Amino acid sequence: MRYSTLKCIIPVPVSVKENGEKLVFSDLKNFYSSSGKTVAATERLSDFFAFTGNKLEKKTLEEECQIRFCEETSFTSEEWKMLITSKNIQILAGGKEGFSYAVEAFIQMAFAALREGPSTAYFDGGEIADKPRFGYRGFMLDPSRHFQDKATVLKAIELLAAFRINTMHWHLADNQSWRMPSSVVPEIVGKGTLTDGAYTREDIKEIVAFAAKNNIKIIPELDMPGHSGKILSARRQFACDPENPGREYCLGNAESKVFIKKLLDEVMELFPDSPVIHVGGDEAETSAWEKCPKCLAAMKEKGFNNIRELENDFMVDITRYVVSKGRTPMMWGTCSGQVYPSDTIMQAWLDIREPLRIAPNKNKVVYSVHTSLYFDYPANQSEPLESWMFELTEKGVYMTDPYILWEKELSDTILGPEACLWTETLPQWRFIPKFLPRLAAYSECAWSRNERKDYYDFARRKEYLEAAGYYEFLRK
Repeated sequence: MRYSTLKCIIPVPVSVKENGEKLVFSDLKNFYSSSGKTVAATERLSDFFAFTGNKLEKKTLEEECQIRFCEETSFTSEEWKMLITSKNIQILAGGKEGFSYAVEAFIQMAFAALREGPSTAYFDGGEIADKPRFGYRGFMLDPSRHFQDKATVLKAIELLAAFRINTMHWHLADNQSWRMPSSVVPEIVGKGTLTDGAYTREDIKEIVAFAAKNNIKIIPELDMPGHSGKILSARRQFACDPENPGREYCLGNAESKVFIKKLLDEVMELFPDSPVIHVGGDEAETSAWEKCPKCLAAMKEKGFNNIRELENDFMVDITRYVVSKGRTPMMWGTCSGQVYPSDTIMQAWLDIREPLRIAPNKNKVVYSVHTSLYFDYPANQSEPLESWMFELTEKGVYMTDPYILWEKELSDTILGPEACLWTETLPQWRFIPKFLPRLAAYSECAWSRNERKDYYDFARRKEYLEAAGYYEFLRK
């Protein structure tokens, strides 16, 4: 059965209207652009034509071209519209992001048209209008456990861009490794518990540039005060017990923050165009702090009732340092329920009610609750899993709504969702196979409005595109 090409787009657009016309695929020979914002989009379009054995030429006269790009100043940068008649396709957008998203939709429709071969391929005519539900649409990569090399990260960025994800959160250090170049701790760079590997300055510069070309912002993360076992193994003086450094910085040692700020300076120098810097803040154990004379003295001096209040004071100071450098701090939502300044973005991961707890404090929230958006959880029970995991199917990802039941209460709080792919059990050769299958479902959670979503229609669209060869193009 042939489906209308207008109904084969992932994520599903805001509106689609058919006009009954047809545009023959083989008639598409040229394109015209009146905007300098289409460079990346037209390169991607040309790549698609080359992949299918065709050639697309740029022309200087609009009337000679079958594909026409026009800037629409009334649109937001991510908004786009496509008009398809029997003679041409007109793509309108407000910014380079919108042009790229329109081209990705065009490519999906083209594969649907080509499903039975080029001789009978045609686009169904109509009008598509689209813009995102959430401005923040994130995905977290974790090279700190099993390393992903530069080529894998570049491929991941390309896949994210194909499904209109616009933020890559990069978890670059943890208990197992330190993956960034560093003059502060050069001896641990690239030496991992599970796998070795690190990115050079040139690697990071190339990855950042490629992400920007693909309309993706990068949020680098330096996790603290817990998740710091690797660095404390080399700088034991900043642990509560240098003989047994553990995974937490000493909160009572004033030099800990001095040292951390030097590390943050390096991170911000490596990522000069990243407006948000993630400083971790979750899952710190208190046992070493509760036995540490320095921590206990600091807690008493500041008049705190418990060690978590000292942790909060420590991390608030770190967020103020990030703000002083002109960046926005971001943290994992804390298990201990501490409050942070309202300019700190909180990443809710533990519980669906976490955004409701945070909302009265006026913090913006990124929704990453593990039961719905942790891609390390197995898509089926044959995959490796930890004791705390359960099966997270494609449908489970698809049905996620960052507002849960509380859109009215959280409409001013939620920035958008972020899926996370932790790699404790995920070597590089399994990274893309784990990453790609549920990405389309996640994209519809992040981009599309609830009233436009239908899982069974989504499954039909995805299956149709897979049968047409679209996923082979993505994997190329």
